[in-house]
Amino acid sequence: MNDLQRKYNSYKKKSHDNLGIGHFYERQIRYLYETKGWRVEPYGILKGKSDLGRDLICTKKKQVLIIQAKNWSVKNKKTIYPKHLMQLAGSILHYINQNPKHKIPTGVFITTAKFHDDTKKVAKALNIQHRNIKLDKNYPMIKCNINRKGKRLFFFPFDKLYDNVHIDISNGEFYTDKISECIKKGFKYVG
Repeated sequence: MNDLQRKYNSYKKKSHDNLGIGHFYERQIRYLYETKGWRVEPYGILKGKSDLGRDLICTKKKQVLIIQAKNWSVKNKKTIYPKHLMQLAGSILHYINQNPKHKIPTGVFITTAKFHDDTKKVAKALNIQHRNIKLDKNYPMIKCNINRKGKRLFFFPFDKLYDNVHIDISNGEFYTDKISECIKKGFKYVG
């Protein structure tokens, strides 16, 4: 297990390409929502370029959030302009059209970049929430999941099934950084 812990620690420290760092950021946002009781579909990671501007779809009871996450370099002074919100607004309209019986979703634009003042006005007019969240490579990424058969398994972000695994904190599932915690609580790794 020490080799796995080293591999995990190395994964967190390594330099990722643009796609990899984008996935890293979306997983971080997913972690933030799942640990608050949301069911999160990693739509962007699973659909790739066909994600329609929906990186994450979060549901809790009858609430639906459609999140677009942009991890843009602050040192390159990237700015979020109104045009960047329009993709999310269009995606929300498409979602409403495809799911007429669902509650109207709330759009949430999360980024590491600065919002232009006009963007904030457009977000308010379109009822799109906007948040700045810094990339944090130190959030706990090991998922401890209880599957439908009651098996207690844990997964790493470099595992093939990682993005298909949901964490339901009300069910005793959790995120951690330590393999020892997984084992202590009865979770196994099947690789």
